Amino acid sequence: MKKIIFAALFLVSGVSDAATTYTKEQLNDMASSGTYPEQEAAITKSAETMSFEQCKSGALSMYSQVAANYPARVVVDTGLLYMVKLWTNDGAITVSCSDPDKKRVITQANYQ
Repeated sequence: MKKIIFAALFLVSGVSDAATTYTKEQLNDMASSGTYPEQEAAITKSAETMSFEQCKSGALSMYSQVAANYPARVVVDTGLLYMVKLWTNDGAITVSCSDPDKKRVITQANYQ
């Protein structure tokens, strides 16, 4: 499981030198006030076929590890779709799990 999490976070860490970054303190302050950094268009970093249960478990594990230090939200939690959003130093990561499609999609959006 840790390999999946590391790989997912590694996939989204390839950011251009010109990208805006924030410290975890800045991001947590923004989240506390209900404002989040402006983002560029999201780019799909990974789309894989897998069971909904496996995808949800992996997404929840990523969420749990990131939420200890950075803003993180469960955006959707139904029997058909599960989605978490994680704000990291250099961009926002969204992990989506679809039961009908049996698919996990990871997107990343750099900050403006």
